[in-house]
Amino acid sequence: MSMTIKDARNAEMEKLHSDGASYAALGRQFELSPSRVAEIIARIRRKRKYLQVLLEAPLRRAT
Repeated sequence: MSMTIKDARNAEMEKLHSDGASYAALGRQFELSPSRVAEIIARIRRKRKYLQVLLEAPLRRAT
């Protein structure tokens, strides 16, 4: 799967928020509402958590 422009933007948004930027500041920077920024970041973090759970789960054996 290749990364789209929006994927790259969203990843940058999440990184900036992790570094301390507010939803309002990110909204101004990316021309989105603060609530939309919050939704995007929440979705990224949910995906990351889900993938982490999958990676830590024991492998199942098909019998």
